[in-house]
Amino acid sequence: MRKDTIRWVLAALFSVCGVLSMNAQVSLAGRSYHNANIMQAELDKAFKDMDSKIDSVKTAKVAEQEKEKGRKLTAAERAEIDKQVAEGQQMLQAIKKGMVIEIALDFTSDKEVVMRQHIEVDDALLKKAGVSWVKRKTMKAALAVMPEEEKGTYRIKGDLVIIDEEDDPDTLRLSKDGKYLYGKFDKKTPFKLTRTK
Repeated sequence: MRKDTIRWVLAALFSVCGVLSMNAQVSLAGRSYHNANIMQAELDKAFKDMDSKIDSVKTAKVAEQEKEKGRKLTAAERAEIDKQVAEGQQMLQAIKKGMVIEIALDFTSDKEVVMRQHIEVDDALLKKAGVSWVKRKTMKAALAVMPEEEKGTYRIKGDLVIIDEEDDPDTLRLSKDGKYLYGKFDKKTPFKLTRTK
């Protein structure tokens, strides 16, 4: 009977310790998180999806042109479609290399955080992709006035890190091991920051 009581007490003690450790607030003071290009993972995913669909896109284009012409395409016409698809892939690869959004978060205390961001968009690539001169200049002007460093306050609620801004708070999720912060750049673009310090 005594062994059962000891086991029960130990089990209760371990479960209480587990609950307490799960509810304990982690201090982020002194930590830094970084990602050299938050768009990279999404672009890689998009290109992987695109690569898997290339053959079906070519087949659909051939079928469309054959229906339009009322005959089978010649080898030269098929080669032209292959060339167009290859040029499209090259342009998308260039765009992938020409867009960089770097983000770093430095938690300077238990309440304050500094966000550093650096955004680069290659003007020549935008031009090649068909973005108009007005839109390119507007983007450059917007990027020029965007601060590269902003200070803010934050609070922790469980595994959520809520960066407070007066009108638009931003919520990140801290991984269980504390090595990563997960967030969203916009509604469709998730990103991951890796702890560097």
